[in-house]
Amino acid sequence: MILLEDASPVDADRTMKKIVGFGDSFVWGTELKNNTDGSQSWIAQAAKNLGCSYSTTAEPGCGNDHIAQQVYSYFSNNTAHNTLAVINWTWATRWDFYIVEHEKWITLGPTCVPEKLQYLVSETEAEDMIEFYKHRANSSILWNKFRNLQTMCAVQTYLKSKNIVSVQTYMDYILFDQEWHAPDYVQVLQDLVRPDLQLFEEQNFVDWSRSKGFAVTDIGLHPLEQAHAEACNLWQQQYAQALNV
Repeated sequence: MILLEDASPVDADRTMKKIVGFGDSFVWGTELKNNTDGSQSWIAQAAKNLGCSYSTTAEPGCGNDHIAQQVYSYFSNNTAHNTLAVINWTWATRWDFYIVEHEKWITLGPTCVPEKLQYLVSETEAEDMIEFYKHRANSSILWNKFRNLQTMCAVQTYLKSKNIVSVQTYMDYILFDQEWHAPDYVQVLQDLVRPDLQLFEEQNFVDWSRSKGFAVTDIGLHPLEQAHAEACNLWQQQYAQALNV
């Protein structure tokens, strides 16, 4: 972004303001029209309206471990000055695995099929991985809660240690359920993580979109154009306050 020589100090400070989106397909804006670079999402629209620059590291289909990697990687290589991190944490049922022989991360989840993995492994290996996910990795709500909350807690601690301003939302209500699979060590994490999280008027992005009558795709559960436009209106003022613009 070019800074004009005659810009005032206020204008100069404003030109450096930036919003960065971290998350999965909801942050990327999957299934939105003309959205080849993530620039049509609600976060991108808000950044444009506020005169801020925008970038995203979101990756459709990823899990919360991957979202944590996005945050760590971005701020390891970019300044946090005048930057707002907008994070939308995803479903707890997604698992990010590292395939050693390919030096590549993959995500396994409820909708994962062998075809999604065959660019890395054979069909037999892909089927084995999915069977392991179904019958072992994803067989425990307790396990899902504990590992996701630990990941989110670590990122929140990192952001605070670096004085990085963030607005964080989440998709999966089960993370904060305390009636089932919530021993003391899970409740400790819930209490630590929950204060830094918000919802779309007490709902996740999908449920909020549906409750407002906005179109959501049947298979991908992706809110479409009207939902993103209205989400921009919902969050824009808070982003402005966080960045002091």
